[in-house]
Amino acid sequence: MALVTPAVIDVTHQNAVIEAGLRRILASWPEFEVRGGAEAGGPATQPSDPDVVVLDHDKGISWAKSHQLHPRTNVLVVSMMGQESDIRSALAAGVRGYVLIDCSADEIVNAARAVAAGRRHLCTAATLRMADSLAQPVLTSRETEVLALVFRGNNNKEVARTLGISVGTVKSHMRGLLTKLGARCRTEALWVASQRGLIDRSADAGSDGNTAPRRAPATGGRSVPRATGAQSRSFASAGVLQALPA
Repeated sequence: MALVTPAVIDVTHQNAVIEAGLRRILASWPEFEVRGGAEAGGPATQPSDPDVVVLDHDKGISWAKSHQLHPRTNVLVVSMMGQESDIRSALAAGVRGYVLIDCSADEIVNAARAVAAGRRHLCTAATLRMADSLAQPVLTSRETEVLALVFRGNNNKEVARTLGISVGTVKSHMRGLLTKLGARCRTEALWVASQRGLIDRSADAGSDGNTAPRRAPATGGRSVPRATGAQSRSFASAGVLQALPA
C-alpha cells in the first residue's frame, strides 16, 4: 500500500497560547506535518510552500491578498472575530477556511483537512452567523454611507453636506435605517449595526490613526455603544485551549 504524504501545515497566530493549542491539536494527527511560521512575518514560503497556512484574522487576510501567486497554499483563519462582515471580508480576500477559537478540536481538524484538499470550510458557528445575515434586511449603499457618517459623530446637516444631499433626504435614510435595524433611536441603531458588523472599525479613523469619533452624538447623557475589542474579539477559546497540557 502506497504511503500517503502528509499535508504540510504552517501555524502562526498572534496569540501564543492559541498557537500552541493549534499545534498540539493538528500534530496529533499523522495526516498533518505541522511546521512553525516566521516569527514576525507569518508563514515562510521557502524552501517549499506549505499546503495550508493557519493564521489569525488580520494576518490571514493580508497573507491571502499578498500570496495569490501561490495557488498550492490555502489559508485557514482561526479567528477571535466572528461577525458576518469579518467572515465575508476574509472569504473575499481568498481565505479558504474560517473557524472561531471557541470551536471544538474536531472542527479545527476537519477544517484543516478540507482546506488542505482545496475545499472551502466554515465552522458551525460561522456558518450559522452567515445564514442569520441572509434573513436581515440589506442596507443600500447610501444607507451604509449615512450610517458610517453618523457613527463618526456627524449630525444631519453635516451628513447632508458631506454626501451632497438634502437634510430631508438624510432624515428619510435614517428612518429607513431605524426600520431595517429594528432600532428606536440613533444610539440603538449604532449599537445594532456594530453587533452585526455593519460599521467598519476603521471607518472613523482619522489620518492620524485616532479611531475616536470627532464628536459624540447627542444621546441625552448616554454614551453611544461601540464595538470594543472585548466585544469583537472573544477570548472564549475553550476548543483550542483544551488541547494544552495542564
